[in-house]
Amino acid sequence: MDLISINGGERWSLARSSQKWSSVEVEAGQSAEFALNLAFTKENEGFYQPAWVEITPPNETKALKIEWPWETDTLVDQRSATHPGTFVNPIG
Repeated sequence: MDLISINGGERWSLARSSQKWSSVEVEAGQSAEFALNLAFTKENEGFYQPAWVEITPPNETKALKIEWPWETDTLVDQRSATHPGTFVNPIG
């Protein structure tokens, strides 16, 4: 999963959590879900403002691109963090 910023299209490829994952087979008409951990901030410095989210399922090459749903909220910019507060959990 990648976030794309509002300022210049900078990408942030979200880290994956250390939770165990398992294969999930989704057939036509079914759905799957995953949880995001998001570290929001109200600070005027050190933030990242996403505009888009690109989700590419495992073993796929085509991404689903959706608008960032929290238009006025910004994230703590932890793109270079070893253990960021913003990350994606496995599909479940």
